[in-house]
This record gives sequence, structure tokens and C-alpha cells, in this order.
Amino acid sequence: MIKKLPFFGSELDSYNTMFFLGLLSVIFFYLILKNRFSYKKGRALFYALFTLAFGFLSAWLTAIIENSMLLAASGGEYDHFESLRNYGIPMFLPVFWLIYCLLCREPFKKLTDYLAPSVYSVMTFVKIGCTLGGCCYGERDEHGIWNADLGYKTFPVQIYDALSSFVIVIICLILIKKLSDKRPGYVYPIGGMLFAATKGFWENFRVHSTVWEKNYLDTGMTFWQFWMIILFVCCFIWLLLTYVRDKKGKPDFDKDESIKLPHIDTYKIGAKISGRRVKTITHRKKKK
Repeated sequence: MIKKLPFFGSELDSYNTMFFLGLLSVIFFYLILKNRFSYKKGRALFYALFTLAFGFLSAWLTAIIENSMLLAASGGEYDHFESLRNYGIPMFLPVFWLIYCLLCREPFKKLTDYLAPSVYSVMTFVKIGCTLGGCCYGERDEHGIWNADLGYKTFPVQIYDALSSFVIVIICLILIKKLSDKRPGYVYPIGGMLFAATKGFWENFRVHSTVWEKNYLDTGMTFWQFWMIILFVCCFIWLLLTYVRDKKGKPDFDKDESIKLPHIDTYKIGAKISGRRVKTITHRKKKK
């Protein structure tokens, strides 16, 4: 447990530092994978900024939903409110990407493959921050790590959680190399299922602040295991639908003529970031 990190004669809050590094890792993964997905630097930065902005929105919405659900489950007694909940990023960020792709006629399957490693990279850094900050700690364990706030050693559950997320990052990178060309759209749902399974497992070793978190609605599950089951099921359905669409030869959303939404050209936005001039690209049908 190290709440402060030395930095050129001063100190930085360890959790906030890890969170900031997680944000930088988003930009890093978009830039190193840009050639793999045939995107220019400006385009990659645009997608990175989109991910960061709507990642924050996802975490904020998750906190609101979590606070409301636990408040309802406790009959109004729950008072452990949070302003951001990072586990909501893997859950809700694809929804914002889907809306973006429908509006802008961009390939949803390709972009979610591109997105996947950066999401679980953020989860990795956040869990390292939790370990250093001493929050979300595990059960008392004489072989664990020292928690200065509690005055005893605890099971390093967040370290294992961080390692699990990092392994998912590696798996996503391998899947991108092996699948993204021939079978786009499989990387994110597979990563989401793995994240849900591993986080749900490590929840068994974490201490929970209230009885409503530990045994949500008397289901025998923690509140976050309840959420991870939802994430797992959603990603499984997503994976199944992607497979079915592939079998039927269905195009991605940018080519699906059944979607009748106005096209928003974002190529100019990406070009402005990189300082280049590009021609506007339209998606109008040619008259016969």
C-alpha cells in the first residue's frame, strides 16, 4: 500500500497517477494499432479522444445506476456513493460506439476490435491504483500485503484482478492479429466475457462495505457479480449474433442499407487533429 509516489521532490497520489497512466495507455494502444487497422494518426487520435470522453461518461452513468440500485435495495439506507465506477466502461462504452457507427456509417465490428485492448488496459491501471491506495481490499491474510489504514495484512485481490485484466489485453492483441482481418467483431465480446468471468471470480475475495453490496437482493451474489453476469450474457449474445451475421453474409453497419440515419462525416474532424486537408466523403447512392 503506497498512497503517495515520489516525483521530482514532490509526491503524487498513487491512485490518480495510475488512473492517468491508464488514460495515456488508451492513446498508446490506438497509435500502435493504427497501421494494423489502416488508420492515419489523426484518425487514431480522434478515436482515442472519443473513447476517453465516452469512457468517462460510461463510468459516470454506471455510478448513478449503481447508487440508485443499492439505495433502492437498502430501503434508502445506503450512503456509500461514488461519482465514477470504472467497471461500467466495458459495459457501456460499446453502446456509444454503436450509436456513433450508426450515425457516421463506420464499421462497428472493426472499431470495437480496435477499441478492445485499450479498455482492459485502463482496467489494469485502475486496479493497480486500488492496490497502491489500499481501497477495495481483500480479506485479512497474514501472507498478504500491509494495509496501513486497517493496520493488518490483506489478500492482494486487486493485484490479481489487475493481472487478469492485463492478460485479457494480451489475448485481445493476439485475437486482433489472428481474427480481425477474416472475422472482425469477435475481439471485444470475447474480451468482455473474460473480463466478466475473472472480475466475478475475484469478487469472492474482496471485502464489501455494506450487506447490500455483499448479498445483493438476497441472491447470494455481490452487487458486482450481479453486474458481471449481465455483462457476460450480453457479450455472449453479441458474439453469437456476430457469428450468425457472418454466416448469413450480413455486412457491417457502414454497409447495411437497412439503416436509415443521416451520415455525419468525421473524416474532417480526424484531419483537423493531424493538420491535414481531406476531401469530404459522402455515402449517397448513385441514381440509376
